[in-house]
Amino acid sequence: MVIKRPDESRIGNGVTIRLSFVGAVVIGVALVAAAGLVTYGLRNSGFQNRAGKGQASLLAAERSADDYSAPEPQPMPPWGELIIRDFELEQPEEYAAYSDSTNQVERWTFEGMDPAQVRALMLSCGLTTSQTEHALLPSSVLSTSSNTVVLPDDDLVFSLPPLVRAKLYDELGRFEANQFMQSPVSLRGPAFDAWFGNGKLSAGTFSLIKKLAYRRGDIQCLSDLAPLMRRVPDDTERIRLIRALSRQAAVLVGIYVRPDTDIDKLMGYWDRPPSVRLINIRPLLESLQRCPNGGSASILFFLPPFARQRLYTYPLPAGPGDPVMDCHWSTMNFFNETPDNHFDDPAYILAYVRAHYYEVAKPIAYGDIIMFIDDQNIAVHSAVYLADGIVFTKNGSNFSHPWMLMRLDDLLSMYNSSHPPKVVVYRNKDW
Repeated sequence: MVIKRPDESRIGNGVTIRLSFVGAVVIGVALVAAAGLVTYGLRNSGFQNRAGKGQASLLAAERSADDYSAPEPQPMPPWGELIIRDFELEQPEEYAAYSDSTNQVERWTFEGMDPAQVRALMLSCGLTTSQTEHALLPSSVLSTSSNTVVLPDDDLVFSLPPLVRAKLYDELGRFEANQFMQSPVSLRGPAFDAWFGNGKLSAGTFSLIKKLAYRRGDIQCLSDLAPLMRRVPDDTERIRLIRALSRQAAVLVGIYVRPDTDIDKLMGYWDRPPSVRLINIRPLLESLQRCPNGGSASILFFLPPFARQRLYTYPLPAGPGDPVMDCHWSTMNFFNETPDNHFDDPAYILAYVRAHYYEVAKPIAYGDIIMFIDDQNIAVHSAVYLADGIVFTKNGSNFSHPWMLMRLDDLLSMYNSSHPPKVVVYRNKDW
């Protein structure tokens, strides 16, 4: 297995970031404000349990049975009774305002193929002879002994029918250089219209998005970000579009404590590994237990410091010498109170996993590492398993992607294609 240093950015890859001193201060304030908004949202949101019944406050202990309707009692699994709510994370407007992707050159990289092989592949994907010849004009092709790079113009990109685009981009997604084909903006089923339509963007912009959308299974995908940006002339609309493209489906999670909850069992699941000390939450759990119908606490209280401090936040733009804070760096540092920046190195990660982990059939234990392995035996993504199908992840290497909790099924759907990755699970053998 090879650990790939991915840039799974779905927006902002190859983008120029211009930060003045004032701009940096504005972003810092925005991050603090964003964290405050998340906390406010957690404190004031109603949370549905798996059965969709009842509400409970996430962070604050409930003081009265009149304040909420307790979830229906169910047999308690080792991790406790989770209360989960889906929501969307969107990058701060200050980040979007500093992004400019209109000057990015669209590239289709065909690794290990000469122009004749590229022509045959394009035709097999459904491009017309006219489209193929236009794509392979000498002025639009960079050919080496090992690769062929096509520089399609915007008219060609917009002319591809959805089915043809899906077939071609599935093939392009096999090659590491085509990052937006490997990791497109991806939304499940009808969520696509809700994400971009309903007045969130102008009718003209929404029409452009629909022309560039294509399907992978039951997922709607979007990869042609630069051509799209060039067709949106208004700066304000472009910022709204960038923010919409940055949205990611996440979950808020609380753990419900009833008067008869086995706190020792609950703590036994979350109090690991031995080297990581949880904050002292037993008094809080015992207080919730004494409420007439119990109450709930945020999963934040159960996570190690690394995750607790970063969850639902965006990193500052990277400076010279900063580590690449991608999925692998975040996964491997999950239990580290002080991040180990050696996990910036794919070779180091591979050696560490081989030395300290063993492979298991499926993720069932807190702290299991989940890796997505492509058909070239490259780890294209990783995440940390928490409980009940919920994972801790960061879906990209740059500042436009937050640390968050997701449903594992939703994370897998982001990588769904005609060549879906293999899921490999590792468990720490030192615990």
